[in-house]
Amino acid sequence: MAIFNKINKRHLESTRQWDILADQIKNGNVIPVIGPEILVDDEKGTNPHQILIDDLAEVYEVTSCPKSFSELLYDQNFTDQDRKNIYVMLGDAFEESLFKPSKLIMQLIRTKKFPFVITTSFTPVVEDAMREVWGDELRVMTFCNDPSHNDDIITRSDISKPTVYYMFGKVCRSDKKYVVTDYDMLNFCRAWLNSAERPQNLTSELQSKYLMMLGNNYKDWLTRFVCFSLRSRLNGQPMGLVVEPQAEEELLQFMKRMDIFTQRNPEEVILKIEEILAEMSKGEEEDDSLGALKNGTDVFISYSRADAKVASRLYDALTASGIRVWYDRYSLNYGSDFMQDIISGIKQTKIFIPIITKNIEAQRNEYHPYRTEWKTAIEMASGFGRSFIIPVSEKGFDFYGSSIPQALKNYNAFLYDVDNPSFDEFVIEVTKLLADI
Repeated sequence: MAIFNKINKRHLESTRQWDILADQIKNGNVIPVIGPEILVDDEKGTNPHQILIDDLAEVYEVTSCPKSFSELLYDQNFTDQDRKNIYVMLGDAFEESLFKPSKLIMQLIRTKKFPFVITTSFTPVVEDAMREVWGDELRVMTFCNDPSHNDDIITRSDISKPTVYYMFGKVCRSDKKYVVTDYDMLNFCRAWLNSAERPQNLTSELQSKYLMMLGNNYKDWLTRFVCFSLRSRLNGQPMGLVVEPQAEEELLQFMKRMDIFTQRNPEEVILKIEEILAEMSKGEEEDDSLGALKNGTDVFISYSRADAKVASRLYDALTASGIRVWYDRYSLNYGSDFMQDIISGIKQTKIFIPIITKNIEAQRNEYHPYRTEWKTAIEMASGFGRSFIIPVSEKGFDFYGSSIPQALKNYNAFLYDVDNPSFDEFVIEVTKLLADI
């Protein structure tokens, strides 16, 4: 009797691949490469490229049901001038949003576990999804097949910043800046293979990353090219995950030889990723809770709900540098005496950071818990022989002439720009103070 059959072997291999993906997500090594197949939930379909092809076919009275821009543009109804005009028409059409990002894409982006995303579509759908989640933090970078204008990252840390990178160009009115036809694709592929033209720093950094290719559904050769050009197999490490609902057997065998994890259902993949993240979050919450009880935190952020966006930005900046932060969105336990938890958090932290803005001044006649936080921190500060309170305030607000307690005004406040809040310098100062505690 065969105890270990083929089904068991396949199950074990699949489990191993999911475990690898979970580890790569945990280590921040996963880079999504998102294609057009899963971008939208439109009544006409999920692929905005095909929707555009169908609409243009109707305009130009093409009845052959083209499945690609190449089939469309080289129909007998098209002249050379018509082909050039298509790029202009697409550029004009996308001056405003044509498509809403799909629920699937939003599910993935909203996890905020994948800040750097590559898109192989010329449409701005992925960019719109990223901007909805990351706001003004988002950077937009483009490979436009022009060595003097191709964008590249500068340092390794750039790969962890919210970014959407257009691998095959972004839609515009020019016929050479983005991929529409197979001929365009060949030109772009040739440039990606040219070491003098491709983004050197980005391609170098991607060599050590795990690529998660979703919704590309490319032809066999193109899928192989993208895998090869973005990620070479190193030290026996897995190259990544490819989700290809219609992948041919020959392509599947190629990916298996390259140790590429293949799946056919993008919905199931995103659901599995959410399950992985939920398990990770559960473990992190347990670790953070135990760590806070045993060792306290480095920093406590005190703020008004009206300044929640600034508080969140400050929290992200501090935690990105490895600083342990008490922040009520993540540090309060459900069903607990929240005020007692807050006071306990202040007493177990090393630095107290109150955010003081014009919103605080506008609330001077209202009751707010943050004033109890101030009182506790002021009492704590009197027992230290070092800095304990470091106020943060917005530029243009009269911090020292406000109605806040004089005990808070006695401290020098760090001022941030309301229109472009950056806390890089502040984090450096906090890090130096913590090093001496």
